[in-house]
Amino acid sequence: MSLRTPIQWTQYRGNVLTTAPTVEPVTAAELQTFLKETSTGLPDAEAEAFISQARQWIEDLTGISMINQSWTMTIDQWPQAQNGMWWSGVRQGSITELYDPANLNSVFIPRYPLSSVTTVTTYSEDGTGTAVVVADTFDIDTQQRPGRITLKRGTTWPVALKANNAIAIEYVSGYGTNSTAVPFPLVRGVLQLAAALYASRGDGCGCGDVYKTSGAEGLVSIYSVARI
Repeated sequence: MSLRTPIQWTQYRGNVLTTAPTVEPVTAAELQTFLKETSTGLPDAEAEAFISQARQWIEDLTGISMINQSWTMTIDQWPQAQNGMWWSGVRQGSITELYDPANLNSVFIPRYPLSSVTTVTTYSEDGTGTAVVVADTFDIDTQQRPGRITLKRGTTWPVALKANNAIAIEYVSGYGTNSTAVPFPLVRGVLQLAAALYASRGDGCGCGDVYKTSGAEGLVSIYSVARI
């Protein structure tokens, strides 16, 4: 008796930042005001460095993108669903066996909220890239956190044969192009973490040491997605 190929629920996934956000969710002046500092006591460049460090820590820890930024995710193969892989001797089955649940026909995007998918490219064995017509092939889910691209009914996964990184998905994640689009608790979390980093400078403390005590963790937690 032959058996079906088991479903692979997880696989290797690379994710590289290709275009950083053009602004920060907090300005140097806002941090200076919060700390009751002047631009002499806390120069703009130093304040911006604390803000950038705080924002990147929160984003990398949670997967959240605050200001719009572009990423390229690479995977080795498409999700392993059961379409057509019947085992010897099968006679009948439920309709779910004929059309897999959406989560088996979806690729989840690691950074969220997903704003848009720019390009999807598949690669042949010799590394030749082929652009996929995203609108014809995938349904883009920007509502779920994290977002996902789901194979449309009646379509098939584009051929991807390269051994490593056979599929590249370029996408934009973030709440918008400026700080006014970012939820206030996230902005406040960056502000409080940046302030705590400034207050503990020279003590050998990093983001991990003051993330919770600064109050940033509690502010950010309602927007982060728990990972199993």
